[in-house]
Amino acid sequence: MAYSGYIKPLIIYVLLLVSVFINKIFNVSFLTPFILLLPLIFVDTKDLNLKSVWNFSLIFLVPIFFISDFTLVLSQFLTAFSEELFFRVYMMKYFSNLITSILFTVPHIVLYNDLHSFLVFFPSLFYGFVYQRTKSLILVTVLHFLSNVFYVYFTNFLI
Repeated sequence: MAYSGYIKPLIIYVLLLVSVFINKIFNVSFLTPFILLLPLIFVDTKDLNLKSVWNFSLIFLVPIFFISDFTLVLSQFLTAFSEELFFRVYMMKYFSNLITSILFTVPHIVLYNDLHSFLVFFPSLFYGFVYQRTKSLILVTVLHFLSNVFYVYFTNFLI
């Protein structure tokens, strides 16, 4: 059967959705990052492309600019890393950028249930495009992190 290769990523994706529902209903937030990091078991370390020129310089330099609240910065960076690992490195091996971006958007809609949740689709397409071109997990993580930080500061500024 041609579709049997999609079973494992779809099962992990369903686990992710279940963890998001549990987080939303019972405020149990530790399950979602655990599921997002689960692909580390299945991906080849070469797929992480940690020797890219973009990687270690960015991973250490970018968070320094936001040192004012280190725990928030670290949390945002780890969230961006785990989401990009799950969706770009793992899911894009099985699905197109368009499908992966839709899959990326659904948990955000479930968790936050507002217009902004739908809008994450567009940055996701961009991250997927960048990942397809560079194969750099760290570069898309930094881009994701920066857009999250910009969003948090921008929305706090408007309120």
